[in-house]
Amino acid sequence: MGDSSPRSGKEFSKVSPENRWVEIQRKTFTNWINEQLSVSGKAITDIETDFCDGVNLVALVESLQFKKIGKVIANPTGRIQKIENVSLACKAIMEDNVRLVNIGNDDIVNGNGKLILGLIWHLIVRYQISSRKTKVPPKKLMMNWFRLILPDLEISNFTSDWSTGIPLHALVDYLRPGTSPRWRELHSKDAVENCRTAMVLAKEHLNIPRVISPEDFASEALDELSAMTYLSYFVRSESPGYYDTLNWVCKQLRTTQITNLTTDWNDGYNLCAVVTSLGGTIENWPDINRDEKINNIQMAIDAGKRMGVDPILSASEIADSKIDHLSIMTYLNRFRYATPVKSDNEKLTIQGDFDSLLTGVQTHFKLIMADKDVKKELANVQIKGPRGNQNCDVTWKDKFADCRFTPVDPGSYALTVSYNSTPLVTCPVNFSVKADLSKVKLRTPSSSCMVGSTNEIEVVSESESTEVSIECCSPNDEVKPLTTLFENGVFTANFRPKSVGLWIVHVFCQGEEISSSPISFDVYDPQKAWLSGPQKGIVGEEAVFTVNFSEAGIGEIEAAVRNVGKEIDCEVKDTEYSGVKTIEFIPQNSGMFFVYSKFNNTEITGSPKSIDILDPGQILVTGEGLTRGMKGKECMFQVNTGDLGGNIHVVVENEGKEVDTSWREAGSSTYIFSYVPTRAGTYKITVLWDDRPVPGSPFYAKITDRSRVTLITDLTDLMDENGALALVCGVETCLKYDISSAGPGRMSAAVLSPRGKLKVDLRTVKKEEVEVAFTAVEEGDHYIHIYWSDVPLDSSPILSYCPGPILPIDHTKVVIEGKGRETARALVPAEFLINGRQAGPGTPRALLKGVKRDVDVDIKPMKYDRYKCTYIAPNPGAYVLFVYWSEQLVPGCPFKITVSSKGASDKVKVTGQGLRGGYVGQELRLDIDTTEAGFGEIKVNCHGELREARCDVFNQRNGFYKVHMYPREACRYRLEITYDHEHVPGSPFKIPVGEPPDPRKVKVYGPGVQDGLVQTFESKFLVETVGAGAGQLAVRIRGPRGAFKVNIQREEENDRTVLCSYDPEEPGEYVIGVKWSGRHVRGSPFHVHLFESQSDLDNYLGNKRGFFVEKTKANLQWRAEI
Repeated sequence: MGDSSPRSGKEFSKVSPENRWVEIQRKTFTNWINEQLSVSGKAITDIETDFCDGVNLVALVESLQFKKIGKVIANPTGRIQKIENVSLACKAIMEDNVRLVNIGNDDIVNGNGKLILGLIWHLIVRYQISSRKTKVPPKKLMMNWFRLILPDLEISNFTSDWSTGIPLHALVDYLRPGTSPRWRELHSKDAVENCRTAMVLAKEHLNIPRVISPEDFASEALDELSAMTYLSYFVRSESPGYYDTLNWVCKQLRTTQITNLTTDWNDGYNLCAVVTSLGGTIENWPDINRDEKINNIQMAIDAGKRMGVDPILSASEIADSKIDHLSIMTYLNRFRYATPVKSDNEKLTIQGDFDSLLTGVQTHFKLIMADKDVKKELANVQIKGPRGNQNCDVTWKDKFADCRFTPVDPGSYALTVSYNSTPLVTCPVNFSVKADLSKVKLRTPSSSCMVGSTNEIEVVSESESTEVSIECCSPNDEVKPLTTLFENGVFTANFRPKSVGLWIVHVFCQGEEISSSPISFDVYDPQKAWLSGPQKGIVGEEAVFTVNFSEAGIGEIEAAVRNVGKEIDCEVKDTEYSGVKTIEFIPQNSGMFFVYSKFNNTEITGSPKSIDILDPGQILVTGEGLTRGMKGKECMFQVNTGDLGGNIHVVVENEGKEVDTSWREAGSSTYIFSYVPTRAGTYKITVLWDDRPVPGSPFYAKITDRSRVTLITDLTDLMDENGALALVCGVETCLKYDISSAGPGRMSAAVLSPRGKLKVDLRTVKKEEVEVAFTAVEEGDHYIHIYWSDVPLDSSPILSYCPGPILPIDHTKVVIEGKGRETARALVPAEFLINGRQAGPGTPRALLKGVKRDVDVDIKPMKYDRYKCTYIAPNPGAYVLFVYWSEQLVPGCPFKITVSSKGASDKVKVTGQGLRGGYVGQELRLDIDTTEAGFGEIKVNCHGELREARCDVFNQRNGFYKVHMYPREACRYRLEITYDHEHVPGSPFKIPVGEPPDPRKVKVYGPGVQDGLVQTFESKFLVETVGAGAGQLAVRIRGPRGAFKVNIQREEENDRTVLCSYDPEEPGEYVIGVKWSGRHVRGSPFHVHLFESQSDLDNYLGNKRGFFVEKTKANLQWRAEI
């Protein structure tokens, strides 16, 4: 509920700053009263005068007590009748256990404001905060509950601790997790905004009425009673806080049988269940006597004390059937946030690292107290090693114990910690201790070796008695122990690898691998590497040979190339394949060349290899078509092979696609090739001689196309509503163009202003990008002309507008335009324009005031210091619009705006055959009747899967509209019809649209369209309309005596296959006409002839089809012969 502004009473007409809290309390209580009176349709504005006649006071009491309290005088005319009404209300209040202190009937009739506020507070406490009997002050209960659920905020009062709005956000997020997840990031200086957003969330998600304004809640003058009135909505009976506590109890106890926070707790059983679920102890649970209520409750209270939960009430008070819900709520939440009691096996936790322990090295760990009532003398530590128990020194320090021990023997250990003779849940902790191997070292390093070679392993040790074992692991994971010898403090062993790969040697001491182990040997075999390459090559062209050593192991490749005894430079390169390298060189002359290769200094298989080098240098490729051309024009070049002969093959490509190429002979060794480029860009021209590129191939021809000069700069946000580029006077405008696909050319530009040409700068920002820059200096239209190779681009000229130099701020030059400044409709967006084109760069602000409340105005900037303003008036009536320009009220303000009622969209009627759908290209028509809906705006949109259908709306000027729709694709359209931005009944409509009807694609088949015998005739036939588009099926049958009844069936409503049948009873001719959307389908009309005898049928068929039939004696079946 929004904050009302009741008129000042005679006692509060002049409120001093120190009495500001009184005004806040009066407004808050007024809002609370109106919240209660809303069910009766009443409301008050002045808390002193509106209760004087007793009518509103009686209505308030009846709404609080949910009953009629007696006969009230609706229109009292004298003081006696007013006192009679007030007396009726006060009597009902006192009979409901509400004490009225220092206030009488005359005080209310006389409008004593302070006493009436006191009366209202008593009603709030009795009917909203604490609806039943309680001995603990409601304020204390509320404070206790809020402190429990918001422990991080340290709330101690109902005024300053809440005024920042942050606790409100935390409270809402607690009751509806996720509604304000970032409340900890809020700042206290934004108190009013914090309160506002929190109250909006509380209303939206928790239905908490806003009986106090954010400004009052954040005020330093906020009093406790006003704050408690608003906050009580969170904890009253059946409030969000109420159900939060109740849901926790049901979830904790895994039950749905608990339905309230009052009487369900009188016998103490449920309270005992909560205690035991949190680890507390109840004697004889769950077999307690539910009739012994006070004893049960006392057991739960005592168990709660042991858990650190102090009681709020006594056992007898909780057993009272009139116990207040807030007391139970608060007490249960103390259990909810109490630390559960831990069992003996969880009293302590072990903290320590039991990995990588060595003999002789002291190890320590800690015992951490996990509960506050741990007794140190009940803790016991036992460590069991390979040779029995191990000594452990335990030293207690406040909340933990430091435990130290030194393992002597290697092996497995078990740590067991007990409390009160009960082992901890994490015990035993099993760990192992290793011997100190730092005195045994492996001296042989990792290396590489050849298959079959002998390799010696050396291990240094101080004593021969040390158990040292050596084993090798092959690439196939076969493990073989090696024989060791000891001499002069060194263990030695030999191994000979038999296969290529990585061999691993492990060294163990006393069963444990030493720190310097393992070592590895990369074993290789040169005989498994081989050399391969081409037999022919070209002078000046790189010759590439391949060395494959993928199965030879790891090693280095060496290479050499010789020609006529001379060493030729070559290079060994890696490839993308593991174990494969290339030997590359460029021969400078023709002749025979020899290639040699070694692997780890050993010559490999296939070395040396020979290659015959040829010289194709006499092949000449010339012509302009090799380097440049224009889109759409033939490009030519020629190839001359001289005396070399061979085959010439030419491939022209653009962006990976091959371009058609033609050729012709121009002599015995000369060929002319031509192609026509269809797009701009770089064309790759590959010329091959005997499948080898000729010198210079591939060639790259640049094809130009001005249409491929594209604008990179996004002008979307720079255009005004008329499509003109908005320029800023005195500020450089820069347009960036991409010329990468336009081919070779030159860009130029000219800008025409109202006074002539402007200076234009053309800048190359980076390769293939050009910037066109200029600066507008005067008001008016500007035309930007862009040229590529002196030819204007298709988008040239670009229309732009400059508003002129920046003017000084002058609010008197602001103009307010648009319907929204005069009229609007409730709940319908209305618009107006703040035009400051001549008023300088001011800052706009709009304030729309209504009778009941202000209305937010959304302001969005447009070009040229203009702003589009949108608002939604909540109710019909008169509103006043104030517009400020840099905080100066613009001329003509305030504007008076008349807001009429919104159109009733639910009373709009939509009819017409168009709702049933149609087919592509068909005009679909609808009628819209708004005569009963009041004044409003009709909008119609029809969406298909890929595109929208055109919708023409014709206003008949009498409340009726006609809509013509033109679908352009076959699909199910979504037709949206709104009236004042709300869907009318049935909207959105689903409009099926199919393909245009095509009777040629309708198939008719089955025995029902074939000749036969009357006695055995099967009259069914199928009509298949799949693929025939949208249409209507019509079947007509005429028999010997006229029209005939046809039965048409579908398995489903939209089935495209139709089953037709008819029941002929006499011989003769039957004519079956099948039409699809009024046109005969293929084969229609069908002529069916029925006969009484088989011989008549046979004769007819023989004459009709040109063949005869005879009856066989073997199987008595008819056979047709042509």
